[in-house]
Amino acid sequence: MKANPPLAWHPVPVSAPVDLRWWLTHRGSLTRLIQARSEHFRVEPVFQALATACIDELEIMNLNRQTRALVREVYLRSNEIPVVFAHSVVRKEHLQGAWRDLGHLGSRSLGTMLFTNPLIQRAPLAFKKLKPRHPLFRRACTRLRIHPNHLWARRSLFILRHQPILVTEVFLPAIHTL
Repeated sequence: MKANPPLAWHPVPVSAPVDLRWWLTHRGSLTRLIQARSEHFRVEPVFQALATACIDELEIMNLNRQTRALVREVYLRSNEIPVVFAHSVVRKEHLQGAWRDLGHLGSRSLGTMLFTNPLIQRAPLAFKKLKPRHPLFRRACTRLRIHPNHLWARRSLFILRHQPILVTEVFLPAIHTL
């Protein structure tokens, strides 16, 4: 039996802790879910620019290593504590198409846009236990006081008019307090 390559994302979060598995597999709006469990919710933008996607995002987004895409990263904060690090990637040419409003979100939630448009279709979720060497692990931990040994993440394509956006959500340790 062949081992999964280190970059592989999996269809089921088999080894995730039980209390986190519910968050990982929830297919509705994570923004709404966190808002419902928080006195105060906010989106904190930390990065948005044309940049190179992560190695494990290139194939799913049909990009090559030299191609720049719009990368947006935010923290979802509950009562001022970061609980999720969200990372999205969209092809540059799709910013004039289906995802033209993405560049103007600012501190508004991408999830709100994704879950209010009935034309947007969501592909199945994929899961990964991120280790410190993964670039999203490092970026997700920049605002954390203590860096964990690993972080669980999920990702999914959202498709509008045949144009995908890849959304990855990295669950931070404080998610367990909600």
